[in-house]
Amino acid sequence: ISVMKSLELLSKECIILLHKNKLLKSLIRSLLIKEELSDVYIESTIKTNIINSYIERLGLSEDKKLNEWLAESYLEKNDLEMEAIREFQMQNYCKEHYEHKVESHFLKRKNNLDIVIYSLLRVKDYSKARELYLRVSEKEEDFGDIAVKYSEGIEKATRGIIGPVPVEQSHPKLNEILRNSKAGEVQPPIRIDESYIIVRVESFDPAILDDFMRDKMRKELFSMSIEEKATKANEDLLNTLNISKVNGNL
Repeated sequence: ISVMKSLELLSKECIILLHKNKLLKSLIRSLLIKEELSDVYIESTIKTNIINSYIERLGLSEDKKLNEWLAESYLEKNDLEMEAIREFQMQNYCKEHYEHKVESHFLKRKNNLDIVIYSLLRVKDYSKARELYLRVSEKEEDFGDIAVKYSEGIEKATRGIIGPVPVEQSHPKLNEILRNSKAGEVQPPIRIDESYIIVRVESFDPAILDDFMRDKMRKELFSMSIEEKATKANEDLLNTLNISKVNGNL
């Protein structure tokens, strides 16, 4: 049964209720994923092993426990089995349909995937910032101790340590310093907004296109495709029923 056919089972009032509570698109997205993955073939032995392993992890190996759990969850055994094989289907589907796009997508995303850990402290007074910089750069005091005593940001609570975080999450000025610093070097104070920042890169891990990243990129591409289809299906349904997209009013 197609997504749109499934949605036809719902009354207009039900669709309006889902829309008003921002649940309609989520429902459509879920139905689209099931539809896309439904034709992914899994060899019967592999499928049985995956399902049995999933049931065992839930602690439902005994038939009585399994049946009680299904009844309490208002689910059929087939629903449980479909959930069990979802990840396997997802990996196979994404590899088949998006492998050829992985490298170009990775190159577009790489700057957002590089990970950094760094120490940071900030003060509003430049003279104080310069003094603290000299103390930590000449190793008169530990960076973490200085951060705890003098830093005026939330990093005070973590001994100045930030991360691991994507480099791109930082301020553009800080981003540039993080990308161009050697690990262990304390950088002179720079002004960002109303504060002077002293930073030291602890570790920088550039994203690489290994097996883990390939899987991540394929799933991102799949998610983007589903989101695009869900948006269109959501708008088409609302337009067909003459439902306003703003607050679900008629």
